[in-house]
Amino acid sequence: MMRISLLLYFIFGCAQLFAQDVERQQLIDSSAVGYLRMADRQSALYYGKEQEGHLRALNHPYLKDDQYAKARLSYRRIIYPETMLRFDVNRDELVILSPDQRSIVLFPENVDFAELHGYTIIYFLRDNLPGCPSTGYYLLLHSGKYKVLEKQTATLMQKDTFSSAFEQHYVLSVNYFLNMDGVYYTIRNKKGLLKLLHPYKKELKRFISSHGWQFRHDAEKLIPLTVGEYEKLSGWQ
Repeated sequence: MMRISLLLYFIFGCAQLFAQDVERQQLIDSSAVGYLRMADRQSALYYGKEQEGHLRALNHPYLKDDQYAKARLSYRRIIYPETMLRFDVNRDELVILSPDQRSIVLFPENVDFAELHGYTIIYFLRDNLPGCPSTGYYLLLHSGKYKVLEKQTATLMQKDTFSSAFEQHYVLSVNYFLNMDGVYYTIRNKKGLLKLLHPYKKELKRFISSHGWQFRHDAEKLIPLTVGEYEKLSGWQ
């Protein structure tokens, strides 16, 4: 009788362990399948060419930071809530860090938008509207009845140092565009902006002054917020 009890105990114990092993394996398999599905979904991001290195310079040619940062990306109409991106404004390339630590240049025509460093980056295609800027990546500063775009460009230059040796550095240039009533206008100063936003020139002057903005230093927020205020005054919002 004792032998039978021990045998039954051994059989049931083995069965229980076997069941636990099966459950554990099913969990592993399920996790593996989920990972493979996720990897396959993201694999389209890593098919591009690897980014070429830059020449040594005193500064970097990237938007805000040369290090990768977490970003929200829409690529071929699929949202990737957490990707590691950086934006090269010298070569006009949006670059993603792959799982194996490679720098991959995204195909621009597949980029719907990217949210990086608090900016919305879009790939803009030149059209036939008057004043339309060239094709490339732009920062979308405002998107209402009217659109405000910012174009950053970093150009590699030479710098004459005190040691009389020439060192390379990047010089950043910024241009702003306002799409208004089927025409793109290049905004170079406050006067030019207010000229377009009639008949509320006085109201908008007070709006700008109330915030203490100076076009030279604050254009990136002055232009889109002033355009937004113009839309309110016009009854569009």
